[in-house]
Amino acid sequence: MEATNDRAKYLIAPALIIGLFIVAAYSYFGLSSFFVKGPPGSQFAGAFTLDNYWRVLFTGTNQSVLISTLGASFVISVITVAISIPMAMAIVRSKRPWIGTLIMLAVAVTFLSGGVTRAYSWLILLGNKGLINLSLVGLGIIDRPIRFLYNWSGVGIAITHYLLPFAVFTLIGVVQNLNVSVEEAARSLGASRTTTFWRITMPIMLPGLMVTLVLVYSIALASFLFPLVLGGGKVRMIANQIYDRMFTEYDVPYAAATAVVFLVSAFASIWLINFIAKKIKKAVS
Repeated sequence: MEATNDRAKYLIAPALIIGLFIVAAYSYFGLSSFFVKGPPGSQFAGAFTLDNYWRVLFTGTNQSVLISTLGASFVISVITVAISIPMAMAIVRSKRPWIGTLIMLAVAVTFLSGGVTRAYSWLILLGNKGLINLSLVGLGIIDRPIRFLYNWSGVGIAITHYLLPFAVFTLIGVVQNLNVSVEEAARSLGASRTTTFWRITMPIMLPGLMVTLVLVYSIALASFLFPLVLGGGKVRMIANQIYDRMFTEYDVPYAAATAVVFLVSAFASIWLINFIAKKIKKAVS
């Protein structure tokens, strides 16, 4: 027993040290938000002030970027979960195993490829002379190329693609834990597949769907690379805003205040989603 406790102490010690460094870094960054931009060679200076928070909360640009980040992340997350449901069900329940294996491999390859690779791949695919537009024009579906780049369309597609593996892998476990006998009972009583899915399967899956939604929403909020590459400066999310404050304007206090406001907003929105999820779960059960 003593040997086990000793091993636990040795394992906990490194984690505590790393945790202290993380807490110290966040504390320093948060503290700097209450000062003003310092002269060259220093990160912040001056007396205690709330001016940075005033600029973040009451400047039109910051408000629009924050609202668009929260709103777009939520919409993209809902779309991602909606796409992931049939994919997860096909992987688990397909009568032809090779179909599930093929989908799983496609999702795994997506998961293993780097973000930069994916961003520039979408940049090539979604361009006016990219494969998607050339194919649509060649098939006569459209007369002129659709403008996917430098707007929310391309950024949304890329972020959704990035989030899919997280959603699919989470929902696989949800689908595996479904009680098939309940669905079979509904079918035996005359319910159609569609009715069974919406009236039986979806309510049972709902808690797992909400967990998946919170997961992908949390990841989507921090999107930086895809708006940068595919947005072309016209689509901005809060991570891009913080980066510019930090490394373009070299205004650490302003960047810190932006980050703090964003974190509070993100946690509040995640709490709200969880609160609604619990209410829905109670209503369903």
